Amino acid sequence: ELLVAAIMIGMAACAAPDPIPGGPGRLIDVLLTPASLGKNLTLSQMVVGEFEDQKHSFHVEVEVMPARMAVVGLTPVGLPLFTLEQAEDEIFVETLGVEQFPFDPRHMLFNIQIAHWPEAALREKYEEHGLVLRAPANQKMREVLDGAGTLVVIVTYTGADKTGQDVLIEHFEPPYRLY
Repeated sequence: ELLVAAIMIGMAACAAPDPIPGGPGRLIDVLLTPASLGKNLTLSQMVVGEFEDQKHSFHVEVEVMPARMAVVGLTPVGLPLFTLEQAEDEIFVETLGVEQFPFDPRHMLFNIQIAHWPEAALREKYEEHGLVLRAPANQKMREVLDGAGTLVVIVTYTGADKTGQDVLIEHFEPPYRLY
């Protein structure tokens, strides 16, 4: 039962293990260090993923401190799916209760960073890898484009500012959404 839930959630949530078309490689190649956030951050989020006309939800607990970032993915009933720990440029992954996990949980780090990291830090790192970050002055959206100008990811914020609001992260290759 846990394996079936993990497979469904994995497909819905993080089905982006393939390289960016025409881009510099995997999205996990452009991860920033936890210290680049510039502050501590604790998040408890219910995530709804859409992939191939299916919706699945899972819970994510996130803690970021300058020395490390920890992420725990849980099923809606609280069963652990994975844990991630990033210390500087090293990432440790443990999938719990599943011998072979259906997606690379490290992609959750990219989604958390594109939604919550400072624009200047993201822009600098992305430019090193041939990506472009666009963010309108109203701060309600962020877009990531590859070197050919093809849209890779859009992040849309629903409220007046980025604290305590809903976030939509839409990937285009492969196509999936996270709320």
